[in-house]
Amino acid sequence: MLNFFAPINRLGYGIFNYNLISAYDQYVSKEIALFPIPDAEFGDSSVQRWISNGKWFKRSDPSIMIFQAPWLNHFSGTPMIGFPIFELDEIPEYDLAVLRGLDFVLQASRWGKGVLEKHGFKNVRLVPGGYDPALFHRELTLEQKLERIQRQGISFVHVGRFEPRKASGEILHSFLRACDEGKEKVNFCFHACNPFDDRWFEKSQKILLGYGFTQNGPHFTRGNTRVLVPQERFKADPGKLYQISDFGIWASKGEGWNLPLIECLACGLPCLTTNNTGQGDFIRENVYPGELIVKSHQNETTRVGSYWWPIDEQELTQKIKSMIRDPEKYLKLENQCFESVREFTWENSARKLGEVIKIIT
Repeated sequence: MLNFFAPINRLGYGIFNYNLISAYDQYVSKEIALFPIPDAEFGDSSVQRWISNGKWFKRSDPSIMIFQAPWLNHFSGTPMIGFPIFELDEIPEYDLAVLRGLDFVLQASRWGKGVLEKHGFKNVRLVPGGYDPALFHRELTLEQKLERIQRQGISFVHVGRFEPRKASGEILHSFLRACDEGKEKVNFCFHACNPFDDRWFEKSQKILLGYGFTQNGPHFTRGNTRVLVPQERFKADPGKLYQISDFGIWASKGEGWNLPLIECLACGLPCLTTNNTGQGDFIRENVYPGELIVKSHQNETTRVGSYWWPIDEQELTQKIKSMIRDPEKYLKLENQCFESVREFTWENSARKLGEVIKIIT
């Protein structure tokens, strides 16, 4: 039995956990027990079966905990395998002490593995994240997308909590500046609900009203530009949201993986994005289109907050403008964008985890 100690919720890491465990159950072994932290927020009959299997728990079985590093000494198993979630290149000493107490450590990205190895860890194994091709795939041809743009305008999308690390404010400011001329019809679904910040919508609203938009609930309008800011956490199928969009905008200053971005790319949307930290595994230079990569730099004088990578906001604005002026040019990058993520399916992730478990147990 392989024991998982992990949150199953609608936050990024909770969805990551569910998909990885579900794929392991489907493609590797059904001998799984789940100990949700604290409770599973959603799930199907499989989740209930995993939880029920917990009654057969034995300390002699291998166990994995997927959570923030400080919690990774609150479980048991043989071996004890930690899968810490972090987005920084520096790890606090307390977290390092906890991680040193583990038998093995997993990471989703080569960047994360490198950070741990820089801190002296030699027991790190790579298990990448992924996407589900059944949910995230391309549906429309280039011609169909261009016809849709003629009919309803260009549609952009962003999914991610409103917070400094994800450059939420910079993304919104850059988009609004890019639309200042107001000639083309442009839509933006800014899905930035943050359950940890009661003022996230107020912050978004303040930015939009500052650019002269009028508001009707979550809808903001100025001339030919329309912005939708949904006020609830994302519960629907995100694949459908990406399918009705043309381009994505991400500009994170630090990610352990960036699940929404890889899912959006799997749907065939060219996305503006940074390629720092964990997302650099699939936003690779010389593979991902260079014209879609937003520069981010880190050094002693430009560090922001807790070692995050600041972005070039002016560059982001200019790239959005270019996409608005010539959408066909950028839509033609679809295949190249998809090729950068093709290999990262949850099936491959689960099989990689199975290989790691076989080697270390």
